[in-house]
Amino acid sequence: MAEENLPIKFFQKRQKDERDTEGGGGGKPPQWIDASSVGEKSIYIRQVLDNVSHSLAEKVKRNNYIPSVVKLKVNSDALAKTYRREIGNLFNVGKLNTIGVSGEDEVLIKIDNQEDLQKMTEKIANAGNKYSSQSTITGICAITNIEEFKPQVNVEPHESTILKVKLFNYGDSSLNSVLTKEFEKYCKKYQLDFKNVPYSGELNIYRINGITTDAFNELKDFDGIQLIAEMPTYDITLDELTEDITIPIKQPKAGINYPVVGVLDTGIASIPHLQPWLHNENITYYPDDDVDKSHGTFVAGVLLYGDELEGKEYTGFEGCKLLEAIVMPDTKKQQITEDELVQQIWDAVSRNNDVKVWNLSLGTNREVDLYEFSDFAKALDEIQEQNNVLICKSVGNCTNFKLNAPVSRIAKSADTVRGLVVGSLAHDKNATDIADKHNPSPFSRIGRGPSHLIKPDVVHIGGNVGLDVSNNIVLNPVKSFSPNGQIAKQVGTSFSTPRIAAIASGLDAMLNESFNPTLLKALIIHSAKYPEEMKMPIVEKIKYAGFGLPSNIKDILFNEPNEITLILQDTLEKGHFIDILDFPFPQSMVDEDGYFYGEMTVTLVTSPILEVSQGAEYCQSNIDVMIGSYDEKVERDMSNPLIKNPIGAGGRQNILAMTNYSSRAKKDIEMPFAAERMLVTYGDKFQPVKKWSVNLDEFTEGNKEKYLKAPKNWYLKVEGLYRHFMEEKCELEDRTPSQDFCLIITIKDTKKKGNIYNEVTQLLDNFSFIHSNVKIKEEVRIRLNG
Repeated sequence: MAEENLPIKFFQKRQKDERDTEGGGGGKPPQWIDASSVGEKSIYIRQVLDNVSHSLAEKVKRNNYIPSVVKLKVNSDALAKTYRREIGNLFNVGKLNTIGVSGEDEVLIKIDNQEDLQKMTEKIANAGNKYSSQSTITGICAITNIEEFKPQVNVEPHESTILKVKLFNYGDSSLNSVLTKEFEKYCKKYQLDFKNVPYSGELNIYRINGITTDAFNELKDFDGIQLIAEMPTYDITLDELTEDITIPIKQPKAGINYPVVGVLDTGIASIPHLQPWLHNENITYYPDDDVDKSHGTFVAGVLLYGDELEGKEYTGFEGCKLLEAIVMPDTKKQQITEDELVQQIWDAVSRNNDVKVWNLSLGTNREVDLYEFSDFAKALDEIQEQNNVLICKSVGNCTNFKLNAPVSRIAKSADTVRGLVVGSLAHDKNATDIADKHNPSPFSRIGRGPSHLIKPDVVHIGGNVGLDVSNNIVLNPVKSFSPNGQIAKQVGTSFSTPRIAAIASGLDAMLNESFNPTLLKALIIHSAKYPEEMKMPIVEKIKYAGFGLPSNIKDILFNEPNEITLILQDTLEKGHFIDILDFPFPQSMVDEDGYFYGEMTVTLVTSPILEVSQGAEYCQSNIDVMIGSYDEKVERDMSNPLIKNPIGAGGRQNILAMTNYSSRAKKDIEMPFAAERMLVTYGDKFQPVKKWSVNLDEFTEGNKEKYLKAPKNWYLKVEGLYRHFMEEKCELEDRTPSQDFCLIITIKDTKKKGNIYNEVTQLLDNFSFIHSNVKIKEEVRIRLNG
């Protein structure tokens, strides 16, 4: 911990730092547009729509008003937002008919009735004449294939199969109501055992038990079904080793208001080490005979005693009350399906508004899809958003190391966007172990998630494994407790996860701020580093370890004199961006040759707009950050209607751009800074978490001369981007899309020449920024000073 307890700081943008987004000019049509083929393609699309016209007419005769759906295959060159808008313009006839995305390059279009179909057909017919607009031509050329949608069927059921049936979400409550009523009427007619299961408000999912082959074949033809699959089931195994060693029992200290952490698991045994910390309430969905508390007890033990059991101050956690939420039965006695587990998590979290950090070390063996986010993850995201909580989720385990096969990708549910997903590192290495010390555990699943999502977010200690000469698994475990109170030993991402829950809860307990999951997530990720022993390229580090191993609680909140950490929290509305032209970069950080030097770590965590129907485009909003140097402020020509902001900056350079740095710096995994370096190009990927860690000494000589030669001014720019679907939806609903974010910036004087903390604080005053030290609770301040 820093000797002087210099607290990290919040600062606010000034009124003049908020700017209006400026329009761009039109460009040339893209090269992939073949205007000569437009007429022919227009005829082809109208022929398919003509078939839809017949099916709509037949449905109306049967008083069936469920919309028809067509699937468009989009040219791979036309996936950009601009071209998606042109496709939408062909089919959005006064309403939003683009209802979903399937995979990476398929768009789903709903057609409500003959009248809408006629309007679409007229637009497409006009594409063939000489008066058609460039927008229409672009939309037509972007479509490579069109067909009526058929449900995706991923199961061959037998009578004991439990089906998971997902209906379309048309983005219209009236149409969704028509569909669900029609579907339930259909189920009753065929005497199906069905139940609507609430994953999230936007997902229409049903569970059907014991369907016959004939009924299943009928079901596949029901209009409005998007997917039929087998309802996933969940299992948990824990083969503990026990040991006769003792560890002192911790008691809650009088006068300390401990936080409560919810443990969504198999239950927590009331053993001497844990009993004083158990919350006076608990939740269970199972009779005692159907419960085995081994796994949940081990998780709770790591949460409370993780540092003491391993003899290391991994978290610096002082303790918490444990809310036992038994959402998983003994699976040797009772099966649990995904919908049941989701429903129980919803219920447990929503019934306990005072519990803000939850540990979920349960999951599935099923890998996430490359493009489509799992329904379980979507449910976890909505649970977190609706209840303002943070769920720490295990990334999942894999035994492929036994076969010398590649590690599996993260498990479904670990693709939660809002959650903090945790992988595992090895704490040390024995003779038989596969992983080196502080490298990814052989069983820890790897990223990325759907749509290149960076998951896991972080890693912590979860054990190591190896194989003996007979190919039997040999554990090098971490310690906790068994339900009979003995010290137990085990490995798994289940047991790295509660260490992160401890850090999150401990931070929240120290901060005298209202609970903010985005801030907690940002603080943890910002502090994370790659251990020096992890010698691999940055691309591999991100895949295996996310953003790295976080610091302990006290080190996260305090700076040393040669560094300062600034936090900017705000909401960014469409049409505005933040451009701070007086960013307080210390002017003393110039070397003897006259160049700016030092390290900067920048972490951005957003609370993106999520849209469950949009497949690979589930994240509908994005924020970009630029920070760097410029030469001088310039007055801009306000007579130009495209220019809305009177002051600009000349000679800007974003120091977070990879192109500034030498190729050696990008690849070198041996240099001292390699454990912290994060050189990543995010491009237009909609990543809700972004992090950069850069050392200005690694600029190329040419770029150093152009962009780091003093004197220079410094700027910070934050701007948002929204997908076309969200822009259209908000426009129709007459509202402005916005997204919350938390941006954390640490500036570090690597030469330790001066007191950077004081210098930057003075610059904040000089430039008239409102700023304040992070507020620490009084009882914590007394303990720290004591």
